[in-house]
Amino acid sequence: MYTMGTPVNILTALILFVLLSTECDAVEFTVNQFKHAKLIKKEELPDFKKSSPISVLYYFLKDNPRHRGFYAEYDKSAEYLGLYNLKLGVVDCRDADNLDIDRCSQLDTPSSVFTYSHGNDLLALEIETMFDVNSMMSNILQLVLLREVPILQSEKEIESFINKHKGTTDIIFSFQKAIGTYEHRIFMEVAYAFHHKFQFAISTSQNAVGGLVNPPSATDEARIWVMMCSQVPSPQEDCFVNVYDDRMDLSSLANFMRKLDLPSNFDIPGNGTSHPYTPDLGLHLVYLFYRDTTKHLVQDILRVAGNQFHGKAAFLTINVEQTLPEMIGLDSFPPNTPAIAVQIESKGRPDLMTEEAWSVDSAFEFFVNKLHEYNMKPKDGHIESPSDVMDIGRDDDKVFPDDGEEKDRYREEVETEDDHVAEAVQRARRIKLDIELAQALTDETFTSTIKERNIVFTLFYLPFDHRSLAFLRAYGEAARKFENETERPFTYVNCYDWTDVCAKEKITQYPTLKIFHQGKYLKDYGGMLSIEDVITAYKLLKQEKPVSLLEKNDIEKFFNGILPDGSNISGSVFVVGLFADAQSKGVNTYQGVAKRLGDQFTFGINTNGNGKDFVHIYGCSGLPCIVVLKKRDIVQPFVAYSGDVSSAEELSKFIEQSLTPSLAELTPSLFPRLYKQKQPFVISFIDETETSREMLEPVQTLVRSGSFPDLIFCSLQSGDGNSFGRQILQTYHNSTSSSLPALSYAHLSEGKVYNYMDNSFSKEQIEAWLRDIQSQKVENQPQFLLKDGKYKPRLQGYHFMEFIKEEESMKHRRVPNNRDPEVEVANIHGIGFDSEGNEVQHQEEGSGRPEVVDDSEVRKELIDLQQSRLYHHAKERHKPPHKKNSDDQSQTVTIPTGEEPEGPITLGKDASGTEDPITPGTEASGTESGSTPSSKKPIIHEDL
Repeated sequence: MYTMGTPVNILTALILFVLLSTECDAVEFTVNQFKHAKLIKKEELPDFKKSSPISVLYYFLKDNPRHRGFYAEYDKSAEYLGLYNLKLGVVDCRDADNLDIDRCSQLDTPSSVFTYSHGNDLLALEIETMFDVNSMMSNILQLVLLREVPILQSEKEIESFINKHKGTTDIIFSFQKAIGTYEHRIFMEVAYAFHHKFQFAISTSQNAVGGLVNPPSATDEARIWVMMCSQVPSPQEDCFVNVYDDRMDLSSLANFMRKLDLPSNFDIPGNGTSHPYTPDLGLHLVYLFYRDTTKHLVQDILRVAGNQFHGKAAFLTINVEQTLPEMIGLDSFPPNTPAIAVQIESKGRPDLMTEEAWSVDSAFEFFVNKLHEYNMKPKDGHIESPSDVMDIGRDDDKVFPDDGEEKDRYREEVETEDDHVAEAVQRARRIKLDIELAQALTDETFTSTIKERNIVFTLFYLPFDHRSLAFLRAYGEAARKFENETERPFTYVNCYDWTDVCAKEKITQYPTLKIFHQGKYLKDYGGMLSIEDVITAYKLLKQEKPVSLLEKNDIEKFFNGILPDGSNISGSVFVVGLFADAQSKGVNTYQGVAKRLGDQFTFGINTNGNGKDFVHIYGCSGLPCIVVLKKRDIVQPFVAYSGDVSSAEELSKFIEQSLTPSLAELTPSLFPRLYKQKQPFVISFIDETETSREMLEPVQTLVRSGSFPDLIFCSLQSGDGNSFGRQILQTYHNSTSSSLPALSYAHLSEGKVYNYMDNSFSKEQIEAWLRDIQSQKVENQPQFLLKDGKYKPRLQGYHFMEFIKEEESMKHRRVPNNRDPEVEVANIHGIGFDSEGNEVQHQEEGSGRPEVVDDSEVRKELIDLQQSRLYHHAKERHKPPHKKNSDDQSQTVTIPTGEEPEGPITLGKDASGTEDPITPGTEASGTESGSTPSSKKPIIHEDL
């Protein structure tokens, strides 16, 4: 349990969750709990390994609680990847029939997932890198498409790759900060659907992509470039490059690819009378009207803007001498040509430029201004600019939507509502993460930094772990406190990037904060993960342990919270040890405890007998005397140790338990520390009235008596009707009209709550009530039982598979033979033609496909592309209008004159036109010296 420097509502939610719930041991996980990953028996193994291009197996030896999160993510990945005809299986090594399987007898088997290609062993992927659906899907899809989506890690490789595809194929190139991220996953899903039409490639090297247009910054998780190389006539000329600047999610990227797959311009009637830009795509339409005499002027606009806005806008060139306005849904044509009109998002009436005389510059400026007006238009309560795009992984102020937009983000709410820390971290990312003054360490700087500095705090974290990110924010704020100091003690290691460093330091949980002193490991920080506590720990480590108190004046000042040098003691709790001499019993024990707990408390020591005058003041019977002083505890400001002074374990436990105030106010920052003790709570629900103060007096007296050392006494402000204290009170009393003050005994681990029912509060009555509960008298039955079992999200989630099944069921009802007539017609006559071979009119606005609303629907549509009419339309309709003819040496997009293209363009081939099959042991990308692929490099990239 942690406290963090993010908003208090993180721990407020945790208090509500824990105080209103009970602990229950997790049931052992079995292979029968896998719902989508297929259970494979020994005799089925050979066929399973050959059943799909890439098959994946996990060999289950025994239940490991640390791997239960992996089990769930693996099963979920099996569900999603099944849509791609990729199979994930599980072998139960505990089954007697499977005991002689080789993998089942190897001790390191449970730590890896094993992949197979056409029945042959491929790769063993460690589950430390296969931690969620994103990493599993992206890694496996990368293996499936390794030839189609090569990984290029140098500038020369990228340059050679681009040159290879000039004049043949457009390239979708992406920088990915790491393999296995959400951004990598969605890129691979889109690549799976469109790799027959475009050439995809990725790089994880920031240096390699530094020479591209608008290279990524250090904080960018991903970037995508569209390189329009298919129309480049010679290798000496450059491809036109655009940068994808929309939201980095599957829906947005898939929609962009659909737009990109369409031609950048469509001539009416040269290419037909029904253009392919359906309203559901949301493309901006630019109407360019011309006559035969002004045709060349319209072509000038296409040269300037056609490539630049491909995927965002589409250009309709209309010959007004050969077309009727009603054929394209217009009332009339402008009287003069050339002319330009803009229709934003394919909606409403086109806006015609009428104020200025035609020129390429004026027409282009008119179009750009319309886009600017659209981008600046208020949406959901705020003004957007062209830079206001969702960019996962950045810490800009505009990364996350305003509160008004949160209402529409139902899918994200479902995903995060059952993890309060994750939800709070997600919302806190609107605030820029300040980590500049904490030094990032790598495998090259870690050892030298530890050795060079006296005290070093090093945070080991994972960038996708919500608790890591929650503390990282507080950690950065703590480092900011040392902005004007010469020493910068705070460092951090990203264990996703530097796995070798974290493995060497044996990091097994996140976040972990280690303390190094004079070049050597000192200890793991065990305090609260908050700004104040981390800074206090550093200050305590810098001072002497224990602080020597020679004179009586030094001892007196120390009792008052002042060190001998006149500075204030760090922290609210400090310890004094008074001994007759340096050889007294317990001196060595006390000094050892002081060194071990020196990052949590300030320790003072006197070993010359000068402390004897303070013994009776602080409750000791004589020397030795050890006292814990608590500045913030008004009920019990000090407590004397009465145990064995030679027992380090007893003394340490006493000091650590004394850290908490005796009758503390229950707050988000204090609750984890109390809950960690695993003892029952005695909660006083109070407000600011005199009645509540009177009720606390007998409770305070009871606490001072020490009669119940195994109970945690605390108070909870509950006067505000909306406070979490009031919510807990009403829940415990099962009533919305509970009066204050009130007293409850909550045994969280057993799920039992007992309420004090008397109207009068006295020490004797409260004491008797508590003893009756502890003695388990029959008449003292719990008034409230905390809910037991699994805690599900508060809201109904989307069951995407049910949606898919329902949609398939509807198709079957409509078409008994399970075949889509529209697909059959398109396969025979081509897209846009009816069953008689006649061209059909374009659908009216609003009758197109429904808008994509979630990733599951988008994923299904992408997969359907593999079998749909988009991949099977007739030969004479296959070649898109924007592709150049073989005899066309110009880079510009010309308006067709009515002749039919001469045949399909086949993508996915090498420069010679031959198929480029996947062959193990060959490299898909270009080499450093030219465009010829090397056959010596391994196909599996080291990042996988």
